[in-house]
Amino acid sequence: MAISSDKCCVGVVVNSDCFKLHFTKSLDLIVLLDLPPDDQRVIKLRVNSEGVKTICAHHYAIYYDYYDSPRFHYAKNCCDPFKKHKRVVRGTYKINLAFSDKVHGFDNSLRLIPGKTLCPRCSTQLHVLSSEPKTPRHETSEENDTNECVTSPFIIEKIITPRRVIDTLSSATVMTPIVDLDKSNSERRSRICASVLENLKRNILSQDDSSSSLKPSDFLELMEAVKEKIKSTADRSLQLSLLTLAPASWTLKQTSTRVEKKSGILAKPEAKISSRRLSDDDKQRVIDFYISDEYSRQLPGMKSVKSVKQADGKRLKVQKRLLLLNIDELHGEYKKKFKDIVGIKTVGFSAFADLRPKHVITVGSSGTHSVCVCVYHQNVKLMLSSIGLGEERHLLMDKVVCSVYNKTCMLSGCPNCPGSNALESFLEELICDENENISYKQWTHTDGKKLETIVAASDDFIESLVSAIKKLTTHHFIARNQSAFFEKRKKFKEKIDHESCVLVSDFSENYSFIIQDSVQGYYWANDQATILPFMAYMKRPDGSNFNVSIAITSDHLTHDTIIVHAYLRPVLQHLMTLNPTLKSVQYFTDGSGAQYKNKKNFANLCAHFEDFKLQTEWHFFASCHGKSACDGIGGTVKRLARLASLQRSANNQITSPMQLFNWAKENLEIKCFFVTSEEVKANEAVINERMQNAIAVTGTRKFHSYVPVNSFQVNASILSGDDADFATFNVLPKPHEVFDFFSCNINYYIACIHPDDKYWYVTQIVSLDEEKREFNVNVLSPGGELGFIREYKSTNNQKVIPLSHVIIKIQSLKPTTLRNRIFKLPKSEHDSISAKYTCQLANLE
Repeated sequence: MAISSDKCCVGVVVNSDCFKLHFTKSLDLIVLLDLPPDDQRVIKLRVNSEGVKTICAHHYAIYYDYYDSPRFHYAKNCCDPFKKHKRVVRGTYKINLAFSDKVHGFDNSLRLIPGKTLCPRCSTQLHVLSSEPKTPRHETSEENDTNECVTSPFIIEKIITPRRVIDTLSSATVMTPIVDLDKSNSERRSRICASVLENLKRNILSQDDSSSSLKPSDFLELMEAVKEKIKSTADRSLQLSLLTLAPASWTLKQTSTRVEKKSGILAKPEAKISSRRLSDDDKQRVIDFYISDEYSRQLPGMKSVKSVKQADGKRLKVQKRLLLLNIDELHGEYKKKFKDIVGIKTVGFSAFADLRPKHVITVGSSGTHSVCVCVYHQNVKLMLSSIGLGEERHLLMDKVVCSVYNKTCMLSGCPNCPGSNALESFLEELICDENENISYKQWTHTDGKKLETIVAASDDFIESLVSAIKKLTTHHFIARNQSAFFEKRKKFKEKIDHESCVLVSDFSENYSFIIQDSVQGYYWANDQATILPFMAYMKRPDGSNFNVSIAITSDHLTHDTIIVHAYLRPVLQHLMTLNPTLKSVQYFTDGSGAQYKNKKNFANLCAHFEDFKLQTEWHFFASCHGKSACDGIGGTVKRLARLASLQRSANNQITSPMQLFNWAKENLEIKCFFVTSEEVKANEAVINERMQNAIAVTGTRKFHSYVPVNSFQVNASILSGDDADFATFNVLPKPHEVFDFFSCNINYYIACIHPDDKYWYVTQIVSLDEEKREFNVNVLSPGGELGFIREYKSTNNQKVIPLSHVIIKIQSLKPTTLRNRIFKLPKSEHDSISAKYTCQLANLE
């Protein structure tokens, strides 16, 4: 019987569209009562609703015709009636209506859906459940009730049958389940079960006693073989292992018995821990030696990373470090550094090489296209390579000086050094043919940096090489000294407290924006962004160290002293926020003349306290040296930004410095700041007069440590450290008259330094002496809250102040009472006077 309607009952229950033509072309609506009773029950179970009265042809095909066909997942995967599967399991046994009713009769909580499938394990458990006789519960006597269980007044009798044993063994994976056992009659089922159990018993409980076939002579022959094996081996561990088979009357039985009881027969004794075994501290010391900036440098490239497995099993991308020596030379440096320290074990070459971190690579390894190497070292290496001395450890510097580790020798101050003559004699013996022409490579400065091939006579070659090595000795020692000094400072090995900060910085190459699917001409027209990384090494009040990674992003593309001063402002403010007790900062940078090592930067150094309220000193690495963690910070920012750009859609690209900053601020753990070009220009206007008045330091390039003395002088030294020999230089004009005498008159207010206690005071001019350039002033005394001052009443408060002690003319002092006895000074002017006072006091001293 077929009727028409808009939607059938099944469509309403499952919330599905009716009368579709995916599985059938019929548009009939079927009344469920017109179907056989079993078909009705199957459909109701599959729909999970007893209120189904009508079903369309479309849903009839889904829930009856094709429900158990392979096109639906019901016929593929186990329905998991016990909810124990942690993943999808393949179903092999199809559920029919009879089996569903049978299981439901034994357990009301289980209702299997006909057409779905079961895996072998679930099928076996359900067959065991449905085959158990459901015995009615019997009430027990009060005596049994108290003896058995107070909370269970009923018991269930369980009958052990061959079928139940087989099902239990199958569910425990002891044996393979018997398929289609339910299709056999009871007699054949019993016969199959008995046969299977008999075979299982025969396999598990074998009646064959193999020991009965052995003879006493076999045991004697076996023990003789053990004796011969013990005699033929010199391995004591193997001997003790064989003795675990020996009778009690044999020698060394005490040791072998202990091994046998602990680990069983043929067990080897535990290896003893050698006293020379490296501890975790020894291993960490070697690793720290590898990653020291003195012996390896961090590669700055975006792709110079290594995926390193961490202790927790996760992998982390770490910036690569390039060894500056080969491992043999580095091992020698390690032994020399720690040989005289008590309590530190010596480390052999093999162990030293094995402890090299994965991200510390040697020259020649994959991804070691190294750039920005030292031209002084490289030119000497190229010349030595041309005569077969490319692997020379000390680059022949040991032929010129007494010791390459002695300061006096390396700085050409030792009268006992062999000198150039000894090196010339060595090279003349090495190069026998005086008329031979030698071809070698050199990096030259002609029209930029170029690698040129030079052909020279042997005499000219020797003269050039000796001159280059002589210059290299000083450069080499300075490079090592500055790197070692930086290592000590950043690890706070010297007496540095939490009030100090070590700040290292180095410009990264400008980042060029990249876009996925860009047009052909974009490469030549895209914008760039300046990235200046900083790494701050600081100490907490409790003595623990912590580092702060910072990156400045800007649209100002000129790298000069002006931009460095502008970038320092947000960096130092952030560091003072992290550590309010911060009082001084020590800078470490390379010797770039355009950015750091110039008269303008030294002028800013003298005004550092006035600008930032922090004491300072500036240390430079040797020329062409100074790779640090900043290179890794810059490389990380550019690498991750490039990856993010390639992964973004066309509507969300990183194409400007501000977008780069916003992305970095949200996605990187590096603290990022953005400084606009307008801010740089505004800062330039503030310090422009100082820049114009800066005075060059004679021999700027040879000095590597600069410490401000006062507002116009710095101390400079060739080396950093306690043994530094400083010379004083003027970097700004000496402020002979810091104040215009004729700009003031009687009753004007000025801030001046008291000649007696050297503190600054607010004073009122009483009279002027033009001849002596002195002021007779009435000193006002601080009174009340900060920023307020009260006039002295007595006449002996007057003081004669020389012009050199006058700081500034006060513009904003205002009376707050009718009698003009209390005055208010704005805090901004108060702070300005305090800053100028510090600088002027240093000049007076």
